[in-house]
Amino acid sequence: MSSCLCLPKKKEGTAKPSIDSTTTSVVQNPKPTQPPPPPSKGMDAIERLKVGFQKFKTEVYDKKPELFEPLKAGQAPKYMVFACADSRVCPSVTLGLQPGEAFTVRNIAAMVPPYDKTKYTGTGSAIEYAVCALKVEVLVVIGHSCCGGIRALLSLNDSAPHNFHFVEDWVRIGSPAKTKVQKEHASVPFDDQCSILEKEAVNVSLANLKTYPFVKERLAKGTLKLVGGHYDFVSGKFVAWEPVIDAVERLKSGFEQFKIEVYDKKPELFEPLKSGQTPRYMVFACADSRVCPSVTLGLLPGEAFTVRNIAAMVPGYDKTKYTGIGSAIEYAVCALKVQVLVVIGHSCCGGIRALLSLQDGAPDNFHFVEDWVKIGFPAKMKVKKEHASVPFDDQCYILEKEAVNVSLENLKTYPFVKEGLANGTLKLVGGHYNFVKGEFLTWKV
Repeated sequence: MSSCLCLPKKKEGTAKPSIDSTTTSVVQNPKPTQPPPPPSKGMDAIERLKVGFQKFKTEVYDKKPELFEPLKAGQAPKYMVFACADSRVCPSVTLGLQPGEAFTVRNIAAMVPPYDKTKYTGTGSAIEYAVCALKVEVLVVIGHSCCGGIRALLSLNDSAPHNFHFVEDWVRIGSPAKTKVQKEHASVPFDDQCSILEKEAVNVSLANLKTYPFVKERLAKGTLKLVGGHYDFVSGKFVAWEPVIDAVERLKSGFEQFKIEVYDKKPELFEPLKSGQTPRYMVFACADSRVCPSVTLGLLPGEAFTVRNIAAMVPGYDKTKYTGIGSAIEYAVCALKVQVLVVIGHSCCGGIRALLSLQDGAPDNFHFVEDWVKIGFPAKMKVKKEHASVPFDDQCYILEKEAVNVSLENLKTYPFVKEGLANGTLKLVGGHYNFVKGEFLTWKV
């Protein structure tokens, strides 16, 4: 498979977060690439994305060829980051992560489920690709303040009927953390228990990462490290833990620059976010380290609830197999009342290349990846039929867009999405980011 898929003081042993930890001194890093200022709030949904991209292209992409030129040949990220889909906490923004630096998965509450080839192919395929193909050095799980997923977990009554199709099942991944918090902190108020649980759930995800055989193997060899983190946007703090001082300092340094240059200078932007999020968009984007939509489209904190996975794929409705992505869609549509669902493909996508390379009947090379990319199989069949005479690379480029259309159609299989489309309260938009040419296309469904 092509590789183009497209942190406090050091302690020995397993470290636990300190509630009152704070950021430390800044080390020398590249200046964070921050999103450009927002266009008009009254702008049409597609026009908003186009204007955001154009600002990024003229103010960042065109001015920094030394940053973007090497990315055209492939990605070699040091980090894999798990972050919440919450519109207020994009790690590329809050940690100043440069394009190409972090392969990123975003889902409800940044949860990492344990190894399960049947139920969690989305998360499993992303971890497997990052560890086995990209050879990332650090896996980072980041929780955050005021997390709705964590609040849902702590509020769960096991005997009560479910209110959602997916959400309750997904957040139960953090049940061991909930049990610990309720046992050790039973006397503190609910909101304080939530704050503690935000960090303890990160520790559960870090432990779950160790259940993946390829993660366990590299941890044993010393070629992979685990880091936990927590971003408190109410007080403007970032803490991290685990014994990897260079990785920790890079993340803390990036946050400190963000805090000084963005967070502290724009209280009018961040103050309203402390009481909740009201994003207009839900964005599906690839985990590829080169294509963070907050950067490329200038999406500001609070503007887009974001899911990132292999090839930005959206599977069809399935309560058994796809609770991770199902819970994110359900929460965005039913609780946050987003207005636009956007699926964005990109150039040089390794997931799409893997899909097009799949041979029927051949044994799988990975635990998860092949099963996940097969979501785009209808698009592959269409491209193979209609463009059989064009070279493989050109077929990949066409398939990058056709796979977006399959994901858009799959979104319509979710009953709450179907209802929103019928009511006219929800729109679907497809997009494609070509970072080789510096182009961004969009289309309506």
